[in-house]
Amino acid sequence: MSRFADCLTESPVLLTDGGIETRLIYEFHRPLPDFASFLPLFTPDGRAVLATIYRSYMQIAVDYRLPMQVGTPTWRAHPEGLARQGFSAPDDIARVNGEAVAFLQDLRREVGAEDGVFIAGVVGPRRDGYDPDGAPDAMTAEAYHTPQARALAAAGVDLLYAPTFASTEELLGVARAFAATGSPYVLAPVIGADGRLPDGTPLGEAIERIDAGVSPRPLQFLIGCVHPTRLVEAAATPAWPRTSRVAGLKANASSLPPEELDKLDHLEEGRPEIFADLMAALRGRGLKVLGGCCGTSDAHIRALAQRLAPQEGGPSF
Repeated sequence: MSRFADCLTESPVLLTDGGIETRLIYEFHRPLPDFASFLPLFTPDGRAVLATIYRSYMQIAVDYRLPMQVGTPTWRAHPEGLARQGFSAPDDIARVNGEAVAFLQDLRREVGAEDGVFIAGVVGPRRDGYDPDGAPDAMTAEAYHTPQARALAAAGVDLLYAPTFASTEELLGVARAFAATGSPYVLAPVIGADGRLPDGTPLGEAIERIDAGVSPRPLQFLIGCVHPTRLVEAAATPAWPRTSRVAGLKANASSLPPEELDKLDHLEEGRPEIFADLMAALRGRGLKVLGGCCGTSDAHIRALAQRLAPQEGGPSF
């Protein structure tokens, strides 16, 4: 087993980072077309801002002695996403994704978190994370996402991670691309309060189909980009899986549905303390991987860490 897989099995809790793109846009006032968070890597001031954001999360892992999953800024660093931003050279997939991994590896070393911070190589959907229209079928998705999956695995990530997918077919395809690399991987679909992906597939059915359709199967599933209250609603529906394959949540700060958040021209961040209370309560539902997505910042993750930290003298990473 990998070191990350061991941590996922043995640690009572695993933090994740919080929002990246929304902080770049609203906190640091940087334009981010198509949520292409890899763009700041290639300017000195942009790189400094990214370092500030990621360092703020990694420092929480150190301060509270909690393991943490931190995702690369590569959600749009797939072929079409790169081309839309002018990165269309044959080696740009390997170059951009490799640069993102090296950037986080250097930061992790700088803050002294090499034992406790796990770098997740992030692969996003080909088109829209909330709308399944136009999503590729599984065979097409596997071929499409394979170059990025290989580039991230070759760069030395601790795991591969596919967040904010609206289509079961595309999620199956990316799972096959991940599995072929030999790296451990985790998938994080979007769901509604009805427990279904935006394509209408019940979450339990989607998990069963993916688990049966790929080898090795994902280490676990997370839920991505929804508020904790939405997950609680979904867990009460027949669509929720009957197995324990859902390990956690990377949650939005706002309780608004993702499709409404997508239309806003301002940030909905709520109160970090309320967010942390809601997230910490999910431990009672058996969830152990907990962190933030759109609208969350280091304040949200720090408040959560305060509620999850081991007692003085207890185990740590």
